[in-house]
Amino acid sequence: MITLRPLTKEDLPFLLEVRNDYSTRNNLENNSTFTLEQCENWFINLTSPWYIIINKNLEAVGYLRTNGDEVGCDIHPLHRRQGYAKAAYQEYLKDKTYASLWVFSDNFAKNLYLKLGFKEINESGFIRGRSYIKMEYINK
Repeated sequence: MITLRPLTKEDLPFLLEVRNDYSTRNNLENNSTFTLEQCENWFINLTSPWYIIINKNLEAVGYLRTNGDEVGCDIHPLHRRQGYAKAAYQEYLKDKTYASLWVFSDNFAKNLYLKLGFKEINESGFIRGRSYIKMEYINK
């Protein structure tokens, strides 16, 4: 259904289109908007792989971000609720024994993470007045 390919500099305008959309930023720890120049500077120093999510029609529909063992996924607003995030996580996690993520407790994506096998752990905080929780995936 999807493929993951490494993020390239040419993908940055698409990444920003998704990242800077209010509905995406509202569910991210850092809800700032970024310019293309800022994004290019960030990309030069990127140390963990990020992936573009490609659907069966060879369209970019979102991206999967990693930072060490932490993982996250953002889908373009026009492609949400079509199973792309679930498929991207399944593809990414298939060879992993451990991953973690942070999610706002009121984010509908929390249900997806539970279905994928993530479990809430005893780490949390508050960001912008909302509960922010850590979840872990362990595949023994």
